[in-house]
Amino acid sequence: MPNEFRLQYLFEAHLKDGTVIRQDDRDCSTLDPTKSAYYDVAQRMDEVRVFGLYNDEHTYSVSLEDGHFEIDGVPFSAQPVTMPCINEGGKFTLVYFRDHQQDLVVSAIVGEDGQVTQSAKPGEHRHQYRLGWVYDDPNGKTYSQTIVII
Repeated sequence: MPNEFRLQYLFEAHLKDGTVIRQDDRDCSTLDPTKSAYYDVAQRMDEVRVFGLYNDEHTYSVSLEDGHFEIDGVPFSAQPVTMPCINEGGKFTLVYFRDHQQDLVVSAIVGEDGQVTQSAKPGEHRHQYRLGWVYDDPNGKTYSQTIVII
């Protein structure tokens, strides 16, 4: 089918007990086949240790143990601009979502008789992935940090 799209990146969630939840091209939950694979992660959100996106060329991940990111195995930290560091002892929570856009190609032709003929066909799909965390520190402050993968 010409309008089908394939996800540019799939996810993998590594849980504290060693379980790995993997998204495949079908993007279907093992717990509820009417939902996406992310539903399985959402049911165990407090247990996620590392969450990553991957394809044949690149990997992107975030640790919910200490908040560091990795791109192709290279670790780095991203902190809120207003703070050089955040207070230890809080909790990281995963932030992950995918923006999906699709072009719609519309054309119109005016015939010799003055009649307008319109057509529309689906165009290209584009995704942007957001990956990061929200951190609630022990003093009640909340911070968030994400990276955008295009």
